[in-house]
Amino acid sequence: MNSAFDTRDRTKPRLVMLSGSCAGIGKSTLAEGLTRRLEEAGATVDLFGEHQIFARADFVDVAEAFRSREFPTPELFLPTYARVFDGFRAANAWGVFDWHCAGMAADLPWAMRDHGRLARLCLDVRELAEDMDPVLLDLAGDVRTATERALAQRGDVWAKRYARLASDAGHTSGRIAERIVAWSRDQLGALREQELAAMRSAGWPVIELDATASAAEVLEQAWDALGLGRSTALPSPCVTG
Repeated sequence: MNSAFDTRDRTKPRLVMLSGSCAGIGKSTLAEGLTRRLEEAGATVDLFGEHQIFARADFVDVAEAFRSREFPTPELFLPTYARVFDGFRAANAWGVFDWHCAGMAADLPWAMRDHGRLARLCLDVRELAEDMDPVLLDLAGDVRTATERALAQRGDVWAKRYARLASDAGHTSGRIAERIVAWSRDQLGALREQELAAMRSAGWPVIELDATASAAEVLEQAWDALGLGRSTALPSPCVTG
């Protein structure tokens, strides 16, 4: 077994959520890489990707609220998170998310009206997972660099998805990359600050990672930030998410 798990304090599963400065910054890549590294070290991991929100049985109530456009409230989020975390505990598993609780709610009508209510939700979620030593890893990096990298690596499907979002927000001129960059800075910048402020005020440890580094180097940063020690470098995976 990897020496990172030779002592009990390092063996105890944790709750790890991820945030990032823009689409394509590498959240999915980091979540997948961290999951693989933990499993190689002997840990059990439940990776909860954003794409699973509408598929997981333990998240069905929140998913249905999004589908119906009624939108989930804190009163719906909290028992859902409790159910998810109970599943982690039952499996003695790390919970690794490529998203975070503030980001899931920050653009909902009630959160836009009342930032304090968003912060209270983040506090309540942290307290639900207090025994799992919850942490937020924040991938910070240049929006243009991340966008160009994602366009090169993820191709037309990714480009069309985010170009459509940019166009819907009024960014219709220039290259696709320029439109996505403008949308990210205009639409996501202020929202990101609101999300991070809510997490910090709720007592979440927020650890910034340099997302301009290679995917393998970002994974090493995360490994160190979680107190798991240095390990041998892995080949750099393709960056996504």
